[in-house]
Amino acid sequence: MIRHIFGEALGALMHYRLRSVLTMMSIVWGIASLMLLLSYGQGFERALTSAFLQIGKDLILISSGQTSMQAGGERSGRSIRLELSDVKVIQDSVPTIEAVSPEVRRWYDVSLNDRTRGYSVSGVHPGYARIRNAKLAAGRYLSGEDLLQRRRVVVIGDNIRKELFGGVSPVGNEIKIGGVRFLVIGLLEKKTQITNYDSPDDMTAFVPLTALSSVTDTRYLDHIVLLPASGQFRARVAQDVRAALARAHNFNVLDTRAVQILEWTQFLSLVTNLSLGLNILLTVIGTLTLSIGAVGVVNIMLVSVTERTREIGILKAIGARRSHILLQILLEGLVLTLSGGLIGFLVAAALIRAIGSLPFLGPIFQDTSGRGSIYLTISISAVLVSSGILVVVGMIAGMIPALRASRLDPVVAMRNE
Repeated sequence: MIRHIFGEALGALMHYRLRSVLTMMSIVWGIASLMLLLSYGQGFERALTSAFLQIGKDLILISSGQTSMQAGGERSGRSIRLELSDVKVIQDSVPTIEAVSPEVRRWYDVSLNDRTRGYSVSGVHPGYARIRNAKLAAGRYLSGEDLLQRRRVVVIGDNIRKELFGGVSPVGNEIKIGGVRFLVIGLLEKKTQITNYDSPDDMTAFVPLTALSSVTDTRYLDHIVLLPASGQFRARVAQDVRAALARAHNFNVLDTRAVQILEWTQFLSLVTNLSLGLNILLTVIGTLTLSIGAVGVVNIMLVSVTERTREIGILKAIGARRSHILLQILLEGLVLTLSGGLIGFLVAAALIRAIGSLPFLGPIFQDTSGRGSIYLTISISAVLVSSGILVVVGMIAGMIPALRASRLDPVVAMRNE
């Protein structure tokens, strides 16, 4: 019975071939628009998340603070200042960390010949590169030997290279930092970095902490940065670090103001919520666009039902049940909608492949590598969401005329001219 009804539905659509094709076109445009919007939204989220994580995945940042509780006979309001010995305390007390590095930041005039600019200079240990997601475009990063030998070597960000060296490779050249000569041994890749806690990496020079000690006082650290061995250990690492520093500095382990410990990924929710809001908005817009196509299906199917009133009356008179009429008209609407949807998926796939990517953060950061672009792709989630919306729209578009057809009185319908 279902097979026969389905055949009747296809036959009716083929009979009104031009009308069926024109109706399908509205669905094709609707589903293609929805797929493009979903693809853009997901590409936007990927680009923004990638730019956020340029600062370092699972970064934990520790800064000095001031006690707000009394502990061990010590008064509250006491300043807790981080020192190099605290790095050793953390290494010995917290086994679930992959890398840890002290950091001292200063602002100096950096010069090459007659070119001078003010930049942030950061004294760090070699593990800093892994913690802060630092990738090299040329040369090498700081090594343990550089640290031990107090070598005056420096790795510079891309903006420093551009402003001081222009198109010349900086590796192997000397620059002056605060009047002291440093050899450039590495150049960082350009970063589309949307978050930082001091100055962007593109505008920072990184030197061994021991070398910076010969230029300025580095007894007290600005920060300690660390990377958990796994993201699942992040919260536990923060607790263990606080406990270790509480023992070393004699403050209450519950005193969150004594040292500031930031799990940087806690700010990722801002990016996630922004992306979620945009995706919801784009889904609503795409659904409304598809609904406009569904209105066209409803109108055409209602016209079809009106033209076939006498036919429907005869079918009901010879024994066709109301459910048979309902199912046939509903199948016609679904076939129109789903066929248009299938073609729409193919059109969307072709357009997405042709477009490829759209500029987003690249022009802002003057990055021509394409890392900050929005890349359009067809994801399984987008296909599932679009398919679900398409089926719902198709059911609604087919049900309205199907109900009208099934309720026709056979006697009245057969008298219709």
